[in-house]
Amino acid sequence: MENQLVRFLPWDTNHFGHRIGRANIRRLDEASWQLLRDACKQMEIDCLYFLADAGDLSSINELQRHGFIFVDVRVTIERTVPDAETPPSRRSIGDAILRPSRVDDVETLAAIARDSFTVTRFFADPFLDNEKVSAMYQIWITKSVTTDFADRVIVAEVNRESVGFVTCHLDRHLHEGKIALAALAASARGKGYSGAMIQHALEWFRDQGMERVNVPTQGSNISAQRMYQRRGFVTRSTELWFHKWFRTMP
Repeated sequence: MENQLVRFLPWDTNHFGHRIGRANIRRLDEASWQLLRDACKQMEIDCLYFLADAGDLSSINELQRHGFIFVDVRVTIERTVPDAETPPSRRSIGDAILRPSRVDDVETLAAIARDSFTVTRFFADPFLDNEKVSAMYQIWITKSVTTDFADRVIVAEVNRESVGFVTCHLDRHLHEGKIALAALAASARGKGYSGAMIQHALEWFRDQGMERVNVPTQGSNISAQRMYQRRGFVTRSTELWFHKWFRTMP
């Protein structure tokens, strides 16, 4: 179900148990708010996600005036892929080897995902169940490994156990790759594995004919931003996530 203003999100709805939609517009004034509210009422939306440009103060004021909850800052960073003359990176670093994911990685990767994404906009929303939020990331990485939800999952393995992952997605129309999720087990942090996986992903994107790679991350995740910046990424955009609940939650 969708109209010009609101896209219904069936997966989020089924997972969280609330009817959830996402606004198709990026700017808000009083007139567009009235139309957006009416569309949500017609579609029986409980919660609406809205992504606003960080510099659009007028829309941000309108969102807050109408009861939208600010939940996160999204920073999208990008870079071009390494050129063909760049020497390939090593497929190992320290004790870790880098390889494509396998189905038998799923249990370990799901546990890493459960513990890694604990400060996202979904956790910031007081009306979403934290257990269901944790489960969402476990399902996300499971689908990425076992279906075509991701085009490639790169894994860091130490002593025959997977300790980290990066999920890669291709937009062949735009010739652009995207890193959606990246995480390491706590015991594997600080050893250079994240940077090695990112470099491996960049070269894989290049080999798939991509020209650029983007990564959406959180404004509060300074360590991740610095890690990407050291590898040539620069800021593309800064946006703010808001959630609007139309019904009183318990």
